[in-house]
Amino acid sequence: MSIRIIVTSIFVALFGLTAMTQAHAWGDDGHRVVGEIAWHYLDPEVADEIELLLEEAGEPHLAESTTWADRIRADESYNWAAPLHYINLSRNWNTYVEARDCPPAGCILQAIQNYQEVLADRSRTKIERAEALMFIAHFVGDLHQPLHTGLFSDKGGNDVQVQFYGVETNLHALWDIHLVSRLVSDWQDYAQEQTEKISGAERQLWQSTSVAVWAQESHKLAHSLAYTTETQLGEKYFLRCQESVEIRLQQGGVRLAAVLNTALGTPAIDVANN
Repeated sequence: MSIRIIVTSIFVALFGLTAMTQAHAWGDDGHRVVGEIAWHYLDPEVADEIELLLEEAGEPHLAESTTWADRIRADESYNWAAPLHYINLSRNWNTYVEARDCPPAGCILQAIQNYQEVLADRSRTKIERAEALMFIAHFVGDLHQPLHTGLFSDKGGNDVQVQFYGVETNLHALWDIHLVSRLVSDWQDYAQEQTEKISGAERQLWQSTSVAVWAQESHKLAHSLAYTTETQLGEKYFLRCQESVEIRLQQGGVRLAAVLNTALGTPAIDVANN
């Protein structure tokens, strides 16, 4: 859902609503920010092909398509995709081993790699490739939300009940939606602001790494920043997390562009092997 905070009463009402629903990484606006940042860094020929694929899927642009994988959760025929949004990792985990860490139902790291291959395969149908594109666009964003690498025991923070500025929610929803909603009032303006902050050196560094490294980054943030023994959270917690949220959105956008450029144009990274 899109959360635009205008006045305090609306802010509180929306907190109460989202606390009762299953959280999705970054919320719609966070995902759109990732997609919009990525669009800025696409090779021109890649952007052209993405537009054609999204037209096939009935999506207006890349930023909006990043929300598709959450929208289809209401369709039971896509229930198989639910485990692909996350990976549960132990507290002392530090290295991704697919055979050990990714269950038979799949996980987010495996999904990004698999769908990159489908997207790159021009023998597949346009709609297959379009869906692969939209899964990638969403899952890269998901992987940059720390609690999508959280603990199995609490469902990545979904079972950790907290209050944020006095409103009941859970830790996963707090990161998915509530932290971002305090930063983003207009996702397009915010994405432009974040793009202007990204240096050339940061872009080169961020896109030179693999999905396993992205998971390691999120795992570290989950346990050093997101998880907390406190249950009454407010300004202190928000200010502590604000910079990391912004950087993860920036990194998600840069890396999404790199994945798409690799699949559809001149390779920038090989997420499966780096």
